[in-house]
Amino acid sequence: MTKIEVFEELEQLTCDPEHMPQVKELLPSMLFLDDSTKRIESARRQYAGKYILTVVTTAKECLRYLCRQQWDVLSLDHDLGGIDFQDPDDNTSGMEVARYIARTGWPINQFKIPTVWIHSSNLFAANLMIHTLLVGGVHAYYRRFEYDDEKNFGDAKVSYTPEKLDKLLHWESNLSKGVQPCSSCNDMCFVDKNNQCYDCWYRELIQCS
Repeated sequence: MTKIEVFEELEQLTCDPEHMPQVKELLPSMLFLDDSTKRIESARRQYAGKYILTVVTTAKECLRYLCRQQWDVLSLDHDLGGIDFQDPDDNTSGMEVARYIARTGWPINQFKIPTVWIHSSNLFAANLMIHTLLVGGVHAYYRRFEYDDEKNFGDAKVSYTPEKLDKLLHWESNLSKGVQPCSSCNDMCFVDKNNQCYDCWYRELIQCS
């Protein structure tokens, strides 16, 4: 068989629908920010076949990927760099990503608005991240990360019931627009529909729990 005959046969095969490769639908993309090796390994196993997963371990790296392309899901941790209960003002924490989104208005101007999950086990910081995103016009959800086999992972000790999570997210879901005087402390700040600021609402939640 000559070279010309080979090329003609290849062309016929590639034009034949029966021989054309099936084009698979692209999976949704997820940008996963976390620095825990165990959590990352568990995420890779759980999300395999469900998402095109990109893992980043620092806030700066997350911002770099965030600006590079469109994402379907952002799943963000807060405490990074091996630090527990990291200061939210630290620009290496996950809060920096929330602040960037709120300051720039991203992804409001984007063609695709991603779903934003906060999966940090630091609930106080997670709620601050959600609050920051809400004020910036981006709705975020708290979604506790569940390991595929929690028996093997020591840092998955606390379990939160749906009722408790509903209470924790109550303030964010009832956030009113604009700055108003808080009915409890009388400070001018963002308040919920009951005219209560985040600090006063959280203080009452802790006292009642």
